[in-house]
Amino acid sequence: MKKIFTVLTLMLVMASFSSNAQQKDEAWLEYDNGVFMTDIGLLTGDPIYWGNMFTPSQLADFDGYQLIKVKIWDHTPYNGYLIIYQDNSETGPAEMVYMQQYSVEGTNDWTEIELNTPVVLDVTKNLWITFNNSDGEFTIPAADDCGDANSRWISEDGREWADASTVGMPPFTWLIRGLISNEGLSVIELGVGNAMVHPNPATNVLNVSANNMLNVRIFDMTGREVSRHEAMANEVAIDIAGYQSGLYLVRIETEAGVIVKKVTIQ
Repeated sequence: MKKIFTVLTLMLVMASFSSNAQQKDEAWLEYDNGVFMTDIGLLTGDPIYWGNMFTPSQLADFDGYQLIKVKIWDHTPYNGYLIIYQDNSETGPAEMVYMQQYSVEGTNDWTEIELNTPVVLDVTKNLWITFNNSDGEFTIPAADDCGDANSRWISEDGREWADASTVGMPPFTWLIRGLISNEGLSVIELGVGNAMVHPNPATNVLNVSANNMLNVRIFDMTGREVSRHEAMANEVAIDIAGYQSGLYLVRIETEAGVIVKKVTIQ
């Protein structure tokens, strides 16, 4: 990593880790001790990515659960994206399954972000809860080191990731938590269960349909918005002939809610 990360405001605190691994309706996935220690980020306010990874061994008790909410410590105002991955990568998140825009206001407290569409856990894969920022400075809230490298992943571009303690920073733990439930909302309950994306895989044209559709946004696997399309009807045909081959997320906003679907473009 070529840019220099800046650390503000240091104090000594004790660290702890808890997966709350008890069989119950809801549980928080967390590494931090709940005590804000410092803000980390870039002086220029350029985008930066950070996140925590939870392994299959930590998720084993939660087969059939869904990630329904996340929360992050809000210490400085900015806008960004929450991005969820599930994969078997050990070098950084690789397979994005969900994305949602969010903002924080600098309340110096936890901000909860309810997922528009719950993410069903695949307990055979790593779960990555990651964030990025599109403005603001020193956007990463950190607590004291809990001793687990999976609590402090960081990236400048969303592609190459590292343990933050290996890129010139003291070891910290990001103040990120995820709420999982076995009674989460389904897509049907959100009222957008009729949404369709076809063909999949797609080559030249991607057809997106849903009742009372407002717009369609397409993101690549780093979270970058590739295109946006306003819906004048319940179906939109999108020219994808110039897209690079790979996996994309299609975010469909309707009057009833939002749903995100994955598509392969060849």
